[in-house]
Amino acid sequence: MVEFDKRARGAITQNAQALIEYNCLQGDVVRKRLVYLLLSVMLLVALPPQAEAEEPQVMGEAAALIDAQTGMLLYGKDAHKKMYPASTTKVLTALVALEKAKASDVVTIGANPIHAGGTSIWLAEGEKLTLEELLYALMLNSANDAGVAIAEHVSGSVEEFAKISNERAKQLGAKNTHFTNPHGMPNKDHYSTAYDMALIGREAMRNKELRQIVTTVHHEIPRTDPEAQKYLFNHNKLLWSKVFGYQGATGLKTGYTVEAGQCIIASAERDGRELIAVVLRTEGNNLWTDAKILLDYGFNNFQNRQLVYAGKVMTNLPVKYGKTSVNLVASENYFHTFPKQGASDLQINFEPQEEILAPVVKGQILGKVVLKDGERPVAAINLVAAEDVQRDWFAVFKPILSWGLPPFLFLLWLRRRRRLLKIRRQRQARRRQYADYLQKIT
Repeated sequence: MVEFDKRARGAITQNAQALIEYNCLQGDVVRKRLVYLLLSVMLLVALPPQAEAEEPQVMGEAAALIDAQTGMLLYGKDAHKKMYPASTTKVLTALVALEKAKASDVVTIGANPIHAGGTSIWLAEGEKLTLEELLYALMLNSANDAGVAIAEHVSGSVEEFAKISNERAKQLGAKNTHFTNPHGMPNKDHYSTAYDMALIGREAMRNKELRQIVTTVHHEIPRTDPEAQKYLFNHNKLLWSKVFGYQGATGLKTGYTVEAGQCIIASAERDGRELIAVVLRTEGNNLWTDAKILLDYGFNNFQNRQLVYAGKVMTNLPVKYGKTSVNLVASENYFHTFPKQGASDLQINFEPQEEILAPVVKGQILGKVVLKDGERPVAAINLVAAEDVQRDWFAVFKPILSWGLPPFLFLLWLRRRRRLLKIRRQRQARRRQYADYLQKIT
């Protein structure tokens, strides 16, 4: 039997002791059951010790690799350094466009797209194309004029579209990203990071329409001018090249300017896992080899495991003034990416609500499961009520009756005693009066 890594085993033991001490203080048998459940999870995530894999040697100036399912950063090289993203900008442009408009929208080309500069499909003012067709031109042929046309259709101007794009980037956690245009032409205020672009690429691949576009190798769009460019071919060689192709490649977007160098957001799927790799500022064929090295590193050295199951009962807790106790279930699934080699000291802690009061509504948040990697928080999953719990009015008034009834009964007894005493005194007074009367008449 393979022995556990001492560091991982020590971390698990410390966490086990802490959890048991906490629950002993609580004195709650039900919570102890959850502790042992979570301890079993901790034992599950401790992996046999092996030599850790060597990090990939990437030629690009900045790089990032994340798991598309968990969002975890698996590798970074200056991953948070602000750099020019070139045409990888168009991934966010396409995502925002599909979220704010319909692919079937008919777009009338204005005067501005023809002055976009850089790569284009030579759109003509007054020409009509659907938003979907413009997105194919944007993502396959990297057409800057299509980017301007899309921006103006969605928000009225390039400047307003940039504001929307920046807001969407912040929502995705891309905190070091600021765009001024929809295509990535150089601007000192137009920048991002390898990590931020990976987050944007991850969200883009969740959009089914956009995913279909970026996996397409070639596409034909209708043009009224017979001389206009109709045939589009994807610049991403990972999808189709016999030399630079990558098995399982699913996208995403390349980019190039003199200032930015060669850039790529590459995605690939294998054995049910999808990875997003980003390389910024590399040269020549290093663009493809860097992307492939990153993807190989992620597939060969990491694996995903589900630790929390949505809807599964994790514990049962008492409800004060409730007719019954309440089952707590996880509000969502949680997957974690673990290294295939080495050991993990992932800590899992249960933080219940101190006191649960009736009534309880199904879905009400009553605690959470917190996961930490050392001191770094990894995730927090809410624990919610699996069902309604109605208020037990007898339970509500029981404390009142327990504390208030004895004094009340004592007061009643005292009042009755005083009344009886008063009646007795009145009788005695009447008897004395009667005795005095008899004495007078005799």
